[in-house]
Amino acid sequence: MIRAPKRSVTRFFIPLIDVLILLFCIFLLMPFVSKPDDGTNPSEVPPAMRDPSMPDDIEKLQQELAIARRRIDDLKRKQSNPGERLSVRVIEIAKDSGKLFYFDADGAGRLELKDQADAERLINQTRARAGAKEAFFLVLYPRELTGFPLRDQVETYRRWFKDVPHGFDNPWSLGPSK
Repeated sequence: MIRAPKRSVTRFFIPLIDVLILLFCIFLLMPFVSKPDDGTNPSEVPPAMRDPSMPDDIEKLQQELAIARRRIDDLKRKQSNPGERLSVRVIEIAKDSGKLFYFDADGAGRLELKDQADAERLINQTRARAGAKEAFFLVLYPRELTGFPLRDQVETYRRWFKDVPHGFDNPWSLGPSK
């Protein structure tokens, strides 16, 4: 017959293990227990650690928020569909001479831009017709390779339109032309 020992080791370790488990559970629950209120607000930052660029007033913060929202609206409007904000005027380069011409909206037909004064007149007319939209001038290269426009002619055209948004559509270039 098997008899239990007189002094059992389990009589000592089982209560010890229970106490250790209880202490471990208390250790796990410690972060969830709140501290007693000592009169200070934990979300309040001491004055020495505050960022001086941050405003203290709610009104200032609301004004900054309104300014930021206006900037976001402006950026959205600028990045919207270009057709809604641009008035595009197409100017072509003649394939036989390299001269600039455009078709008048009043039905006068094909008109040539001979010099800076003609270009400025066209710019002013286009801006007046565009109204609230921004005028953009698109210069189209000839669709056939003829040797025109010459490099000097292109530089002259760039000078004529340097103060207004413009672009050159060259089907023969490898990258976008400015």
